[in-house]
Amino acid sequence: VYTFNSVRKSMSTVIKLPDGTFRLYSKGASEIMLKKCSYFLDANGEPRTFRPRDRDEMIKQVIEPMACEGLRTISIAYRDLPPNPEPEWDNEAEIVTELTCITVVGIEDPVRPEVPEAIRKCQRAGITVRMVTGDNINTARAIAAKCGIIHPGDDFICLEGKEFNRRIRNEKGEVSLGQVETLKFYL
Repeated sequence: VYTFNSVRKSMSTVIKLPDGTFRLYSKGASEIMLKKCSYFLDANGEPRTFRPRDRDEMIKQVIEPMACEGLRTISIAYRDLPPNPEPEWDNEAEIVTELTCITVVGIEDPVRPEVPEAIRKCQRAGITVRMVTGDNINTARAIAAKCGIIHPGDDFICLEGKEFNRRIRNEKGEVSLGQVETLKFYL
């Protein structure tokens, strides 16, 4: 098992099949997983080559629309591995690659009913509410809107973690609190 963590944003499990071969199953953030896929299953369940333009099309036509609706997208993929020689399981980069994408699903973690009112109370009390999440930026923006943290027409920014860190750290990598205060909204 390659456990989930915030860097890999995926997890994988290897099982030994009755014929002695191995099958790796992976699931995780679609943007990350699709970069590891070389194939996808077509409508008939047959593996087809997954080209960079196929990946770009899937992101634009499937993942982004779901993310903009507040859905978290997860890709599920697999890879078959031979029994001889047995793969070097400690070499994750060599194992979790050349995957075959089975599907992309969108799941919703609905905002609890009491959250929008709690956000409004904080805002009325003068508290600026910010949200930090590891979600896709489009998913995060949609959830922030559903919670009432941001509203159409408001002056806000949404940042991915890399951009946030770039803005708050100096050339030595130290956090500059002054830079943090200049950000009105961050994710």
